[in-house]
Amino acid sequence: MKIITVAHQKGGVGKSTLTLNLAACLKNSGLKIGILDTDAQGSLTDTKFSLEGITFVNADDLSNVRTMPFDILVIDTPPYLTNSLADLFGFSDYVLIPTTIGIYDVLAIRATLAIISDVQKTRPELKYGVVLNRVRSGTNLINDILEMLESYKATVLKTRIHERVSYARSALTNGIFGTDDQKAQEEIFNLTTEIINAIK
Repeated sequence: MKIITVAHQKGGVGKSTLTLNLAACLKNSGLKIGILDTDAQGSLTDTKFSLEGITFVNADDLSNVRTMPFDILVIDTPPYLTNSLADLFGFSDYVLIPTTIGIYDVLAIRATLAIISDVQKTRPELKYGVVLNRVRSGTNLINDILEMLESYKATVLKTRIHERVSYARSALTNGIFGTDDQKAQEEIFNLTTEIINAIK
């Protein structure tokens, strides 16, 4: 089993929506997918009855995560920095860090990157990537954001996820693949492909 953890200590960057749609995309590939919602707000858990073919697992006991019967487990994390992130990263294969095109969101990434760096000292095989999320057409901040991420020596993914109504509605449509938004579907497919290629 492979484990993908979606993390950023700041709220409002779209972690739960990306977790849902990554899981939906992986399920469409014929894989057995689980979602672990460690966010106390339970945003994803509240939508579990509308996500066909995806199993939600209890977040109370993380000790048996590696024995769960899935091809891939996708983990959503809280919108704040917790001591559990190091533990989660410790058994993850990949950490996806979404960020919006905002200065404060990118500044907040540094703490998450520091935890990843610490974990990689004992688990150098841990991979991660930063994805630009909720990108709006015409924004002129992207180059500034990319320069900031470069100064952190962060790994930035090629795929960008744009601001779309279909993402906001995806919890009601069994993920983005329950809509006719082909551009959004292509973005999620490309993002999923980048992650899977990194952990093969």
